[in-house]
Amino acid sequence: MPSTAKKALTEAAVLKLNPPRTGRREIADALAPGLVLRVTERGVKSWSVIYKVPGEGGFSRNGRPLRGKQHRFTLGQYPIVGLVKARKEAREIMERVVEGVDPAPALRTEMETRFVNSVEAVSKRMIDFIKKDVASWEKVEQTLRQHVWPTLGSRPISDVTNAQIHALLDQIVSDGRVGTAREVRKHMSRLMNYSVQRGLIVASPMASMKRTDLAQKPRERTLTDEELRAFWAVTGEMAYPFGPLFRLLLLTGKRNFEWSEATSAWLDMKVPGLIIPAAQTKSRKTNPHAHLVPLVGEALSIATALPKWETKTGSYFLFSTTAGKKPVWLGSKMFDALNDAVLSKLRHWRGDAGLTLPRFTAHDLRRTCETHMARVGIVFDTREEVLGHKKKGLQRVYNHYDYLKEKREALLAYEAHLMELVR
Repeated sequence: MPSTAKKALTEAAVLKLNPPRTGRREIADALAPGLVLRVTERGVKSWSVIYKVPGEGGFSRNGRPLRGKQHRFTLGQYPIVGLVKARKEAREIMERVVEGVDPAPALRTEMETRFVNSVEAVSKRMIDFIKKDVASWEKVEQTLRQHVWPTLGSRPISDVTNAQIHALLDQIVSDGRVGTAREVRKHMSRLMNYSVQRGLIVASPMASMKRTDLAQKPRERTLTDEELRAFWAVTGEMAYPFGPLFRLLLLTGKRNFEWSEATSAWLDMKVPGLIIPAAQTKSRKTNPHAHLVPLVGEALSIATALPKWETKTGSYFLFSTTAGKKPVWLGSKMFDALNDAVLSKLRHWRGDAGLTLPRFTAHDLRRTCETHMARVGIVFDTREEVLGHKKKGLQRVYNHYDYLKEKREALLAYEAHLMELVR
């Protein structure tokens, strides 16, 4: 057993305390009975409370309770548990001990509960819960895993404060990743609201959070005719899966994940078209029907030429680098590479090495698609159906028409116009 000295500890003294050359050293705090600081030869400092419970050793002849065996309860490592907190918890423990109660079982249960309800553990339960309703649940999990769990994952969800979340967001913003910070805030807000609904916390620490630096500015970016020509030339030089995938996004106006995560089971060449299950669409909560994307002209040629994979289930992902087992990840890095390639092509065509352009995203391709459909005279309702926007008002209750004929004609007209521009 290590020898135990006794002194009135201070934060400065604990911080500067040197480890013993061998074994362990223990120092009892003179101001909090039972509180002991243990220091190992590796410099690890941890708090514990040592006590004996009156009555555990039975009673004397005159009825005086006798103390039983010595107990040790670990409070945690320093500096995660500071001196002030350690003293507070030690005094609370000793108050129970004086009453003849061993607090260890209840405290262990409390600590186990806090571990079960850590940020990471609650996040995983929330993700399991949203899988049936949120098509992009994997992106939610990836964001939390990469940016939240490393710093807040082990903390009890009930201990997470507004200031800690602000600090996390500040760090991400300072790294120049405002878009990532915006996603972290969104998914953390979802997590906290879930925790409130499950009774794990009384109120969300993000309820009053204001971050003007993360405000989403409405995008108005559409690709110009020259940019479309460069886009088409660049994607024609790209091999599968990214070249064909980028082209289909532009030709059909679909969301990124509606093509990047599409499976062979969605592809129906009898229509022909891509049938996106209702559970995978963004409007699934208001529209219980699958969304049909007619494939015409160039889009149909691209879809027909996609590789076919053999899998155990028979179904496979259309765009994959793992023989159909997993879908490709069409994230910001791939769009950055596409932007760079388009800019390089335009610089070459213009002979202007200093040319710069605003970046475009997957959603900008959707906006470009709708803009050019309007340009060739496609009416608003049909454009909405092509893009897969949810119906509004009573339309979503009463109008179940599939607009297949109109969508096919719209995409034929849009593609003919687009081909004139790019060729």
